[in-house]
Amino acid sequence: MGSSIIYRSVVLYRLAMNVLYRGRYRARFANVCELMRETDRTVLELCFGDVAVAGYCRSHGVSWIGLDLSEAFVSYAVRQRFDARRANVMRPGTLPACDVCIMMGSLYHFRTQLPDLFRRIKAAAPRLILSEPVRNWTHASGVLRFLARTLTRADTQEETFRFDETSLLRTLGELKAEVGFDYRVVSVARDMVVEVVWSS
Repeated sequence: MGSSIIYRSVVLYRLAMNVLYRGRYRARFANVCELMRETDRTVLELCFGDVAVAGYCRSHGVSWIGLDLSEAFVSYAVRQRFDARRANVMRPGTLPACDVCIMMGSLYHFRTQLPDLFRRIKAAAPRLILSEPVRNWTHASGVLRFLARTLTRADTQEETFRFDETSLLRTLGELKAEVGFDYRVVSVARDMVVEVVWSS
């Protein structure tokens, strides 16, 4: 079993995400970009997939670095002249320093590694903007659940876990106590958007 076919093509990825988001795929990026501050001059986006945030940064004179495991996504971004790098964000080594780190729709991939992931982000950036699906077809039954989970499998392992509102808030509470940060829930729709600010 390999990664889903959508992670091998930006076109297929966008098509699948537009279906899963029922036509509001682009709006999720706007919700995140609205949280960027004028003082955010460098952005690190983990598991970026698409280049919507990168495009926003370019149009606002902000430096963007994107890390993703998908060779197809990185190659596409590089062709668009973005600073995209193929990387496993959990491999040893420091993440690039930045003013704000962004992670969208990928937290569930790291369910068993979240304390380490948050510590790595904490060392790189004073803030994290997180957008994670909490209402989606993977919580449905039958064919819809099968398709959603199959389309969003990022590696060779079958992934059945997805966050909902309750489990994500519980997880953030546990991580807050373990890693040290404050957070606020900005909005909840299909995705929960959260701003994290690290404490000392």
